[in-house]
Amino acid sequence: MPRRLFFVPVLALIAAVAGIGLLLGGRAVLTTETAVIERVAARYLEEAGQGALRSDCAARPATSADLWLVVVCGRYEYFVDAYGRVAHVNVAEVTS
Repeated sequence: MPRRLFFVPVLALIAAVAGIGLLLGGRAVLTTETAVIERVAARYLEEAGQGALRSDCAARPATSADLWLVVVCGRYEYFVDAYGRVAHVNVAEVTS
């Protein structure tokens, strides 16, 4: 077997890993805070139902290393990762 054929799979693997890295890096760079807050606010309006307002939402930086933002909308807390995905939701209990 020629030596060149050994390097073809290695080069294909390197190209695939580079492509995945560029895809994920581009997604993280192109995600803006405003877009994430708007998307989470729209989700809040669907989940909270009648009486919910878009102006109920505000965001702050997350304190955890693996999270980016915490969007607080009324009783809901949405924890957003670096790719703009909601990683976790907390809903505060209503006390009488």
